[in-house]
Parts: sequence; C-alpha cells; structure tokens
Amino acid sequence: MAEHDRVHLHVSNLALGGAPETADLHALVAERIGARPAVVEVIRTSLDARARPPVWRGTLRVQVEAADAKRALDAPGVRTWSERDEVRRSGVVPATTRKWDRRPIIVGAGPAGMFCALRLAEAGAPAILLERGGPVDERVQKVNGFWRGGALDGENNIVFGEGGAGTFSDGKIYTRRRDGELGWVFRRLVEAGADPGILQESWAHLGTDKVRAILPELRRQMIAAGVEVRFHTRVDAFRVVDGRCVGVRVTGPAGVEDIDGGPVVVATGHSARDTMAALLECGAVAEQRPIAIGARIEHPQGVIDTARYPTGRGDLPPASYRLAYTPDSGAAAYTFCMCPGGMVVPAQESAGLVVVNGMSFAARRAMWANSALIVQVPVEAYAPWARFPGDPLAGIGYQRAIEQAAFAVTGSFSAPAQRVPDFLAGRPSEALPRVSYPMGVTPTDLARVLPAPVVAGMREAILRFEAEIPGFAGEDGVLIAPETRTTAPLRFTRGDDLQSTSVRGLYPCGEGAGFAGGIISAALDGFRVAQAVTTCA
Repeated sequence: MAEHDRVHLHVSNLALGGAPETADLHALVAERIGARPAVVEVIRTSLDARARPPVWRGTLRVQVEAADAKRALDAPGVRTWSERDEVRRSGVVPATTRKWDRRPIIVGAGPAGMFCALRLAEAGAPAILLERGGPVDERVQKVNGFWRGGALDGENNIVFGEGGAGTFSDGKIYTRRRDGELGWVFRRLVEAGADPGILQESWAHLGTDKVRAILPELRRQMIAAGVEVRFHTRVDAFRVVDGRCVGVRVTGPAGVEDIDGGPVVVATGHSARDTMAALLECGAVAEQRPIAIGARIEHPQGVIDTARYPTGRGDLPPASYRLAYTPDSGAAAYTFCMCPGGMVVPAQESAGLVVVNGMSFAARRAMWANSALIVQVPVEAYAPWARFPGDPLAGIGYQRAIEQAAFAVTGSFSAPAQRVPDFLAGRPSEALPRVSYPMGVTPTDLARVLPAPVVAGMREAILRFEAEIPGFAGEDGVLIAPETRTTAPLRFTRGDDLQSTSVRGLYPCGEGAGFAGGIISAALDGFRVAQAVTTCA
C-alpha cells in the first residue's frame, strides 16, 4: 500500500526499556496499538528515574495501514498526528522579510545574540555583532590560566566572551517542547555539530566541551551569511537621538569609536553590570526583579546514583535531581542547574569578588555531582543598596555585597565552604574533603557570607531534601558559596513589539535584560526579538 494510504499517529509515553537505542521500536509500538507499524520515528525520549528500575520513555510518530488505524486509536496514548505535531517535528518557521536602510547592531555574543544574528541574517539583515570578550578558543586559554593562578581578565573570562556564561556550564538545553521556534533553535545547534539526539531527548545537555566545539561553527555560519563579528569590542554607551537609538559607542582594538546602525539589540548576560547601567543612562526603563541566591551543594556522584538507582546504575547515565520546597512561611528554596559528573567553578568577572557556578563535560565523568541550592529573595531585600525608591541597580548592589563578603572571608579567589552537617548545626567547618573547585576552598561558617534568611531557607530545604535523596544532608556533602548569578536582578521593560518602552529602536534581550534563564530560553528570546525586528515599522 502506498505511503499516502497510511495514517500517521502520535504515540506517547511508550516504555523503551533501559536502552532506547537498542529497543525494538516496531515491536513495542505493535504491542501498544495492536498492529505492526509500517514506519516508526522517535520524536522525543526521557529517562523516568521514578520507575523501579528506571526506564526510558518515548514519544513517537508512526505510520499504520488505514485498515489498522481505528484499532490503533483505541489504544492509550495514541491519537492522530496533527499539523501542529508536524510543525513541532520539522522546526520550520515562516520566513519574514522587510527593507533595511540601516544595519542592525547586536550587543553580546551569547545564545541570545548569536541566534538573533542568525535569524536576522536569514531575513536579509546581517547584523554587526559586538562582543566584549574573545573567541572561544582564546577565552578557554584565559580561563584555564586564571584557574591555574594567573591574572583574571576582566573582559575575557567565564562570563564574558563568545558563547556567554553558557560556554562554561553543563550546556543544559532542557525543554519538553520542540515546536516551530524551539525546533529552529535545536536544528541550528545540530547543524553546528551538536548530537542529533538532542532533537529527541527532553533532558538533553551539550557539555562545556561540545559547546566549545559548536561555537566556531555557529560563527562561521553567521559570517557566511554576512554577519560582521567583532570581538574585544565593549559597548560603553548607547547613542539616542530624538528618542531613538541610532548606534553605540565602543572601546575596541582601535580605541573609542562610534558605530551607527539600528535597531540595536542588547543581548548581554546577567553579569554585564556596566552595560545595564549604560542602558539606564540612555533612558531605557527598568524595574527591580526578585532573584534567588545560595551556594553550590556538592556530593560524590555515587551518593546521588545510589539514591536514584537503588538497584544499581549499570549503563544508565549519572543520576541527577531537581528538588523544590515551599514552606508555609518563609521563602521557597530549590535546586537549580544540577551538574551530574561535574565540577564547581569560579564565575566572577572582576577582582575582589567570589562567585561560583557549576559545569560539566559532555560525558559527565567527574566524580562529583553539584547543584545550586538557592532561596528566593524579594526585592525588598535590596533596600539598603537603593539610591532611590525602586532603584533598578539596587539588586546588583545586594549581589555584590555578598560576593565581596565571600572574598573578605578567604582573602583570595578561594571559595568559602562548609560541610553540610556543620552548616545545619551552625558551626564553622574546620576541615573539608576533597572538592572539585579548581581554586581551592576555605573552611568557614557560610553565615558570614550569606544573608540570614537565605541560610535559614537552605537549612530547612536540606532537611526536606534528605527525605528524597538519602545522603543529601550527610557527611559527604559540601556547600561552596556564593551562588549569586542565577539571573539578573532587574528587567528592562519592553512593549508588545519587544522594543524598550522608553527608547525606540532599542531591544532589550535575553538573560541580562531579564527575559531568559538559560541557554535555550536566551536563544529563543533572541529568535523572537529578531522576528520582532523584521516586522517593526
């Protein structure tokens, strides 16, 4: 029977066993629907660690003969494949075009900026992409040199440079959806060298090593499409004439320079504090935004594996977790950016500060597991650092005070740390086990670094999480602080057209503008801003 005589079906939550790559998909689908499928295509897979033993589950597109369709549709988790499903699978996004009399400028070559540039180039508007840091290979050398005791480069470090802060991370690209816009992002990653499996796995990650390999190819594609990429070019000011942003003032290899163009997309990350101040100075309106802060909690990976895989890990991936606790009174606490088989890394951009983050390589083979353990902080906590009521920069003052306190405790880029049992008991640690942090840790009492409400919230959450992950509160656990850069503590207001509400031709974008919280959400915001730019008047 010809393919056009077949019926296309959507099959969800199909158990694939312990290894989806070796599963007999046709047999498993036939068992579910009562008919042998002609074609099976895996759309998405995810590991269900709640099952005992853990099992992979899949969402599939299948084709069956028309005579078998009615019986198949009576099976659980089966429905007709829809046009919307096809959009999700293909990732096709309608093209948009317009006439361009000025060249767009994009500030920041993180996920938001790079994917904005790619989409604009597709629309016939190759932008000028400005990045204060360096290309990824040079950046890796700078970061490794710093970790070995060299000088910290304030412009080319773990948060500034090609790829943004996500370059030195686990490379999480978690999302359950693969519809048009997200499909476009994921397919660009695959075209740049990412494992095609990311198109299927719900909890996919790239790993810092794979991110570093993907970035040069993304850059090559942008340049081939006409994008002009300038590294070591810091934007110091935004030039506004009659309420419209008409360009930027930069400091680059040739010194101070004015670059004309527009619209201007500002896609810097959460640590570009001077850029945030420059946006406010040019008239962009912003508002305070709550954040969450805390520390990295690190355990031997075996502790997490034993808790998650009580019958043994076998060939399963290193176990992970996502935990949350909302007390009847007090602030919510949760884990964030969990890195199985990873390491805790320094994440500051200037002297006199200590900041930590988590990172892992694609294989996740390190002996430790770490996650941010953070507590929600309301904007009222920023009040001591506000120059006036509602000061948008007050949250940055709050963050910086904690980061400076951490540096004062250690007297260096070593990070303050405390055993979990000591933290729960309120006593300073005198000695610490071996940890992953490359610049050393200093045993202390983290109450000297973190605000009292945050400490209280973390203690309560750890005790609650112990019930879900036995050993979470045990002797092997270490807290390494502070984790302060989970997101930006302000948001630049923008209208339905995604322009700044107060400066025309200015598009705040991504994590630093308060509209994203990770690689994929930032890339997606960059895509959406590009779409808005292509349709603006």
